[in-house]
Amino acid sequence: MTAEAVYASEGYATVPLFDPGFVREARADIAEHIDRLACALYLPFEQSCPDAPLTERLDRIFARERSVANLLRVAVCTDAHRGPRLQALANDPRLKETAEALTGRTLASQVVRVRASIACFPEHRHAWHSDVARDDGTGCGKVVVTAWIPLGDAGPDSGGLEIAAGRQPAPLGEQVAGGFEIPEYRLAGLPRARPECPTGTALFLDRFTPHRTLPAPASRFALVVWMKAA
Repeated sequence: MTAEAVYASEGYATVPLFDPGFVREARADIAEHIDRLACALYLPFEQSCPDAPLTERLDRIFARERSVANLLRVAVCTDAHRGPRLQALANDPRLKETAEALTGRTLASQVVRVRASIACFPEHRHAWHSDVARDDGTGCGKVVVTAWIPLGDAGPDSGGLEIAAGRQPAPLGEQVAGGFEIPEYRLAGLPRARPECPTGTALFLDRFTPHRTLPAPASRFALVVWMKAA
């Protein structure tokens, strides 16, 4: 089946788009952002574990200074996407072209962020949700498709996504304290998929497709691009 056929049926599709070497290099934007923030703290820079691999750094900081690790986590997920290599991925014309081919729609604006699955912060893994929780045509309701681009190999055992497959006509979420989540009973009978996403792959998700973050033994970072209709 073509990616378009899979997307139309299952509500998601994985497409190899980028050079894996460049995607791995883009992680340097995150490491440099952490360095920049750590230098601005009263905490001595060397206590920010600058020599640790990016996949372990926040966990090592957490062991000494939980609040600092959380501050850096929030900063990465708020602003690291502005790094030049990550911007090059987000603005690569192949991303929009592929999304338009999958959805059959013209896409215009987009929102970009870095997202992470970090072992020391399991409470921040996303529970079952869809990227459009309320189909009201405003704000997040304008999102048509999401491109999830892991910055390293991701899959069932490495902080990938679990998907409740099957194209949905409407969101399944219910409002809870702090937002919307999809309760397990609403997913009964839907097949589950845990796609392998080698470095360079973009996982495209329909706006109503339920998904959640899987645990990761080491920190996993992804660039996420939410694309809205023209």
